[in-house]
Amino acid sequence: MRSGGFTLIEVIGALVIFSVGVLMVLQVSGALGIQMRYAGARSALAVLAAERLDSLGALPLASLTPGTTVDTITAAGLDFETTVVITSVTPVLSKIDVSLVSVSGQGPSHSVTSYASAPW
Repeated sequence: MRSGGFTLIEVIGALVIFSVGVLMVLQVSGALGIQMRYAGARSALAVLAAERLDSLGALPLASLTPGTTVDTITAAGLDFETTVVITSVTPVLSKIDVSLVSVSGQGPSHSVTSYASAPW
């Protein structure tokens, strides 16, 4: 004769299923935290690259000397190597490449290219 309620096997099975679900949620929340940190870093990198490009683009063409400049900056708690490459395309046109790459090799990166020209 059976009365209402759950057997021990049913309770253990429910606990196993619940535990697996909780572990999966914890794993996903950890991955989401990392992705949110990288998203913040990507936004900061885009702003930094645009600022650097704007400041170089505002300079007269004669003051842009072709070459490569490398700096290290920190954005969103991560270290990034900033590389600025200025290439003379023609006597009145220069190409400016700005790239930001994570020093550790993990995390986001960003690059942007623009051109600066002399007035006609």
